[in-house]
Amino acid sequence: MSSNILFKLSFADSFTILNGIFGIFSIFFILNNIIRYSFIFILLSILADGIDGIIARKYGSYIGKYMDEFADTISFCIAPCIFSFHIYEIKMSLLFLFSSCFFIIFGMLHLINYHVSKKDYFIGLTTPASAIIIICISYLKLSFYILIPSFIILSVLMVLNIPYPRIEGKFAIFACIIIFIAMIKKEFAYLLLFSTLFYIIAGPFYIKHFRKA
Repeated sequence: MSSNILFKLSFADSFTILNGIFGIFSIFFILNNIIRYSFIFILLSILADGIDGIIARKYGSYIGKYMDEFADTISFCIAPCIFSFHIYEIKMSLLFLFSSCFFIIFGMLHLINYHVSKKDYFIGLTTPASAIIIICISYLKLSFYILIPSFIILSVLMVLNIPYPRIEGKFAIFACIIIFIAMIKKEFAYLLLFSTLFYIIAGPFYIKHFRKA
């Protein structure tokens, strides 16, 4: 096999790359105050990440586990923080600075832990779910004092030993539909927000009871 890294890329890796590219696009758009497109590209990152996982589990991926951490850090840790920073036009807030730093660092720790302790479910809240909560709160311009506690709570949930199920099968189709309609009209971001909150609350219950049945 060639030692050139380009020849080690798999089909699944292409979606990991798209995930990172979409995250960068989201940052570019929000820096130019194009809020809707920035929001859409973070959601596209989530879809690309989901497809990447499905394909990698079925066909394998040689370098995906390394690339995935970098792409997810950009799209689900850094991009949401920059998104909310520009939405709320924050000049200098220690509350935002510390809470967003916790969010990024704990998100990175979650991603590392995911690859270190391989299981058929997630340990700690996933970074895409956390990103959805932050960008929906910001996109809908809910209170800044809802945003700050959300950063902190989500940060803690990402590193706690709480099991969360993978979104697969019919649930994955349902999730994709909600994400797509949230792209179409701003008001549907509420549906995405509440659906993700339901996953955060009900996910561990599903693992402990229904999955073991």
